[in-house]
Amino acid sequence: MLLWLADHYREVMWVVFASTTILVAVFFVVPFGVRPLMTDRRLRSSGVAVKGECVAASWSEDRVSETFQFKTLEGRTVFYRSPLRGSRIADTGEVLEILYDPRSPRRARTVRELKVGSSARLNLWGGIAVLVLMQLVFWGVDALIGSFHGS
Repeated sequence: MLLWLADHYREVMWVVFASTTILVAVFFVVPFGVRPLMTDRRLRSSGVAVKGECVAASWSEDRVSETFQFKTLEGRTVFYRSPLRGSRIADTGEVLEILYDPRSPRRARTVRELKVGSSARLNLWGGIAVLVLMQLVFWGVDALIGSFHGS
């Protein structure tokens, strides 16, 4: 087994690198970076503006998420829960302007959130940095193993 691994370490490393890259992209970069940024962009371009009220806030450690209630243009009551962030967007009972996607009204953001921006950019660039760092580590390991292997 060890002889086979010594002869095929580059193939094994490629499989490990490819699988970890896919896992980081699928479970971190896309859901926490790309998807929220695409939602923000879609809401800015085609979102419907309505007034909504902050009806609750929930804390998780030192981060907060608020729940907003609003009515669509068709009169349907919708609740939107903001992503966790470091500070409050609104006080309970405060009325804010909300943009929602007419195709999926639960996909919404307050105008205040859109102006401030989300942590999605940081998540996206952080994920890309992790992927670049992984590549550098794999190159270093490859060079180290290659120097022992004599290739």
